[in-house]
Order: sequence, then C-alpha cells, then structure tokens
Amino acid sequence: MTSVYLVSHGWHVGIAVARADVPTALWPESADLPFGFLEVGWGDAGFYLAPRGTIGLALKAALGSESSVLHVAGFDPPPAVFFRGSTVVEVPVSREGFEALCRFIHAAYERDERGRPTVVAPGLYGHARFYRAVGRYRLFDNSNNWAARALAVAGCGNDPAQATTAGAALDAARACAR
Repeated sequence: MTSVYLVSHGWHVGIAVARADVPTALWPESADLPFGFLEVGWGDAGFYLAPRGTIGLALKAALGSESSVLHVAGFDPPPAVFFRGSTVVEVPVSREGFEALCRFIHAAYERDERGRPTVVAPGLYGHARFYRAVGRYRLFDNSNNWAARALAVAGCGNDPAQATTAGAALDAARACAR
C-alpha cells in the first residue's frame, strides 16, 4: 500500500504524495521539485493566479473559466506537519492505484508544441509552481471534483461528481481510508 493525502485549503483540496513513491516515468514532472513530498491542486487560472480572490473572479471561474492551472508544491515535512492547522486525510491505495494516480496527474499538464509542460508563475507556498493545465474549471467540475477523480482513479470507490465541495471531497477520502 502507498499513502495519498487529501489536504484541505478551505474552499478546495489538493492531493499530496511522497515523491519517493512516484515512478518518474509515469509522472516525469515530479522531478522538477526535488523535495520529500509533492502536493497538487487544479483550478481556474484567473482565480488561482490572482493576488487576492474576489467574488467576481469566483463567479467568472464557476461560469466562464478560460483556462486552468496545476499548482504543484514541493516540501519536506510530512503533509500533516507542513499543513498544520489544515485537515489532512491519509488514504492508503494499492501500488497499481498509485501508479494510475501518477498517470492522471501527468495527463493534467498542458503541453507546448515540444511536448513540455509550461510553467506560468511561481506557486503560493513551499517551493511551488503553477503549470498550464488541461480542462476547464466549472461550478460543477471544480478543483474538488478533480481531486475526487484523482482518488477514484487510484481505486477509491467514490463518485467524483458528488464532491463539489471540499467537505464532500474529504468525506470521500475518509470513506476510502476506512
């Protein structure tokens, strides 16, 4: 079994993993941040990259997102220590499930004409970067649904469509952890 961590950031959640568990061939971009752990979140580029979130940006993201990004952060303390004060749910998954999760994350990077991911900005915490991502953020296909899809790909029997809130995504992770 391999651990995957769902990390709450209030309105949305991210997926954290131990970098040593990641097969680099399945998620080559994981080598960009040589730290003990990586945490990935997906969301609307306009909202995620803004210095301060506003109601207008949130509405535009929910109803008319133009592009999305991945926020990938590298850090060394375990997720429960690094994100002290946040809810962190550890979810054990099979090795096959973890490998499927790594492929899912790798596939979320938008690629340039040479097949490389594009860094668009420094990240929010730790040693982090924003990358262009595939997909469009929508009210009912948001960052929490994305994280729930990642867990489903890893073998958790949840319904990602039901995880539109951070609380629902955390509940799905808790159910899978049992």
